[in-house]
Amino acid sequence: MRARAGQVAVAAGVVGLGALMLWGSYHLPTGGGYAQVGPGVVPRIVGVGLLLLGALLVREALAGGFSGLDEEGERSLGMDWAAFAWITAGIFVYGLAIVRAGFIVSSIVLFMLVARGFGSRRWLLNALASALLASGVFALFNYGLGLTLPAGVLAPLLE
Repeated sequence: MRARAGQVAVAAGVVGLGALMLWGSYHLPTGGGYAQVGPGVVPRIVGVGLLLLGALLVREALAGGFSGLDEEGERSLGMDWAAFAWITAGIFVYGLAIVRAGFIVSSIVLFMLVARGFGSRRWLLNALASALLASGVFALFNYGLGLTLPAGVLAPLLE
């Protein structure tokens, strides 16, 4: 059977992502102080895992296609570009706003845009759930674990 170009591209993308992860973690130390595990260990484990998964996907794609996929169903799936745009916008806004707006505000925007990407139109409910989740994570990290997440515009209220 002939390999499907899209499946080979996905498999190659996973291999590439694993290689990038390993390359990015190359200069991170693997040994730590009291924790015995440095910041380079987990990215290397994830990179190796992605390489292995990508290799298996390449083998599967070249052997006739991913097993368990219905060829007719695969053609009918299509790409939901609107959902892709909402989620991508959320990720970009989060990355650009986290330092100035802070963790809580940028996370609320991210969660709301991702929820919209998944089809939710309940903006108020999404905002409330996002605020509770982001505030809980912020409190856990800042006050429970003693790690500092950026407070941003809410700094006067949180200190």
